[in-house]
Amino acid sequence: MGAQATLAVLLLFTAVVNSKKPDGGVEFKNKDFTMTCPLPGDWFKKQAQLNSSVKIHTQTYNGKTKGLYHCKYKPTGGVEKKYYFYVKGKGCANCFEVKPEFLAAAIVVDVVVTACVMLMVFRCTKKKSSASSKAAARPGGRPPPGQSEYEVLNRHTRSEEYSTVSRTG
Repeated sequence: MGAQATLAVLLLFTAVVNSKKPDGGVEFKNKDFTMTCPLPGDWFKKQAQLNSSVKIHTQTYNGKTKGLYHCKYKPTGGVEKKYYFYVKGKGCANCFEVKPEFLAAAIVVDVVVTACVMLMVFRCTKKKSSASSKAAARPGGRPPPGQSEYEVLNRHTRSEEYSTVSRTG
């Protein structure tokens, strides 16, 4: 089972390392968004042309600028291609984007610190056992042979309440 888990992790890691990042994308920063085309090309919103022969297009985000964009570019010696973007988000002057790597690192650090604190508490509160402090264990939880489970009452220490108890059997 351990070998299968190791193989699965190794294969997933190889797939992540070999995966190619997309050449284009959209990034939000404050009130602006920036779209990146894989190669310099013409920019369009729906069918209206915005810019020509640029790789990066930046606009201020508001309710009117959200929607479908695309860039047309032609790789060297290839056929013209379109790269599509759909822009919808929230932008503000004091906002910033939290990167997934930063969030994952914060979670890992939190788990490691918590484990260290748990280990310190466990080690500090561990009882130092000694042979004299342990009670002698009786086999099967029964009294030694020849002794009763109940102690007989001493006649001198019995009170009146015990003397008036009727015996039923």
